[in-house]
Amino acid sequence: MIVKRVIISTGHRIQSRMPNPHDYQRPWRTPWALILYLLAYFALLIVLLRVYLIPATRAFAGATSRERQLLSANSLLLLSVILFILIVGLILTFRVGRFFFPRPTERRVQTRYVDAWAEAGKRAEIETDDE
Repeated sequence: MIVKRVIISTGHRIQSRMPNPHDYQRPWRTPWALILYLLAYFALLIVLLRVYLIPATRAFAGATSRERQLLSANSLLLLSVILFILIVGLILTFRVGRFFFPRPTERRVQTRYVDAWAEAGKRAEIETDDE
């Protein structure tokens, strides 16, 4: 457990055993998500290349003008779907929405400071001399 020394305005040092939540963050969370995302996207591109693009380029060489237009339209549609998946995947992987749509926070409550001497004066028992 991390022990921090805090200096209060009176100059006294105290030790706080309260853990700081920022001390326990996992710093490699985002890079691992990035690496996993890029590997999955690379695998998707390899599958797309082998299944569609290589056969389409072979068919494009001996196609008529109408067939070339159809192949171009299909390729454009496929490209737009892949780019959409890429953008949505990036947004989901890195949680970009938290910067634009932050969660509503509760209204902060202002701390009420009590005068210790006044409180002690209220609680003090005064003995009176009845002589």
